[in-house]
Amino acid sequence: MSERLYRGVNAAMHKQNGGRILPRRYGMAFAHEFTCDDMTITCDNTTVTIRPSAQNAVMYHQLGTPDTSGISTTPHLDRARHYATRGGTVPGVIYVIDRTKLPALGVCEHVVKDIVFGFSVTVPEDDEVILVAADTGELSPDVIVDRIDVSV
Repeated sequence: MSERLYRGVNAAMHKQNGGRILPRRYGMAFAHEFTCDDMTITCDNTTVTIRPSAQNAVMYHQLGTPDTSGISTTPHLDRARHYATRGGTVPGVIYVIDRTKLPALGVCEHVVKDIVFGFSVTVPEDDEVILVAADTGELSPDVIVDRIDVSV
């Protein structure tokens, strides 16, 4: 397991967030509840739970709806560069996160490929790790050990 995780954002998002790593839905529990009339997933899929759960939230995130308190990261610098620059079209910033500091700060890691079995991982090459802060908000700046500015 890599001791570093990377979060790539475009320069505009970096500026908008004041250099902070924020989820899209600040303060929202990292949980999702699928229902039988939800057309995004079948009810007989054994990887979903029948109650709101982080496991469901990870799967919901994989369906292209990352509007959660989770923050996407990757252990691969090249993949973070791809996201930071939107595929090489805009300048960006990569935050380098010290994974060993996460537990002491109450940050939960959700390794997507370990949770989403029997269900398609949207971008397998990312080896995505979703981070959720203890208060379901901003990641502590104490986890950021470096910042890499990326030009195109």
